[in-house]
Amino acid sequence: MRTSLFASLTIALVLTLFSFQEAKSETLMQCMESCIQYEGGNSATNKATCKTRCGSKYVNQNKKPAGQRDCMGEFKNCNKSCGKEKIGQPSPCHKQCKAVLRTCT
Repeated sequence: MRTSLFASLTIALVLTLFSFQEAKSETLMQCMESCIQYEGGNSATNKATCKTRCGSKYVNQNKKPAGQRDCMGEFKNCNKSCGKEKIGQPSPCHKQCKAVLRTCT
């Protein structure tokens, strides 16, 4: 019983990994075509569903909307360039990094 359960979980994991690799290489157009085919036709409702589904997949890959700065990443890089900070006694460099973070949009 345990062996068959382990084997089925292993196979499921392998299949899942292959499906994620395929999805990463898929273009937006290919996603739309396969989604419309899966939904059952070229109707306006199916197109809207597929636009939402495929669009969100490609926006989430970028992790941030276009045009927005990575404020926290910039702050961390700035702090690294300042050197080690003493607890309770931030250097002027660290204070400047914090000020830039506060004004970042």
